[in-house]
Amino acid sequence: MKLSDLKKDDKGIITKVLGRGAFRKRIIEMGFVQGQEVEAVRSAPLGDPVYYKVMGYNVSLRKSDAELVEVVSMNEYQHEYGTITDTESQVNTLTTLSHEDFIRFAKDRGKTINIALVGNPNCGKTSMFNFASGAYEHVGNYSGVTVDAKEEVFTQDEYTFKIIDLPGTYSLSTYILEELYVRKYLKENHPDIVVNVIDTSNLERNLYLTSKLIDMDTHMVIAVNMYDELEKKGDRFDYVSLARMIGVPIIPTIGKTGFGIDSLLKKIIEVYEAKNR
Repeated sequence: MKLSDLKKDDKGIITKVLGRGAFRKRIIEMGFVQGQEVEAVRSAPLGDPVYYKVMGYNVSLRKSDAELVEVVSMNEYQHEYGTITDTESQVNTLTTLSHEDFIRFAKDRGKTINIALVGNPNCGKTSMFNFASGAYEHVGNYSGVTVDAKEEVFTQDEYTFKIIDLPGTYSLSTYILEELYVRKYLKENHPDIVVNVIDTSNLERNLYLTSKLIDMDTHMVIAVNMYDELEKKGDRFDYVSLARMIGVPIIPTIGKTGFGIDSLLKKIIEVYEAKNR
């Protein structure tokens, strides 16, 4: 649930801070960090802003900002374990339930990584989606085969991956339906990690989309897909130097065989954990 959904005197534990850039830095500096307990104290007469108690301080947040902080509330914890309490006792819930179990419950909720697969049409994005998730979405060799977003959930290394295969797009402008869809999704849903899948057969065209994703200040991992095709041609791609230059980790993959997928998932976990420290 969102921090903005907490009612007066409700308590919860922060599981994620969404958003990016200056907003994310500011709100983390205010004390809204993963694992911290937060309480809704009171709201302004018109309902906005809302005062929260975090790390021993009372801090006011606009509801629009609070919507970008995810929490696990006591009510969710009670519902999960079938604990029944009356309204008056909700204020003291932390003392009546095991605090350690509640912390563990919140920590597990924070181990769900929302991933958006973004790339040009025919870059092997859907093949990678199928292999990683065990799904069987249709794969074609013509532009526009993926006309909407596909979603699958799977677990690995104690993390739950919620992976979204977005429509193939060459850019993030506001002219074409697919571009509008992808841009809107990234801006409104704030995925934890964007996996930019690029086709090694046309690096220049694929990297144009990469530059637009970098401009959006997304937390990103690049999958250099169809790497076997590059090697068959005898070409060499110094992706290590490129990764260092642009500040984004790059993993070589072959979506149809699964080569590099495990390394990609481990890198996603690494980037996710780093951004939540």
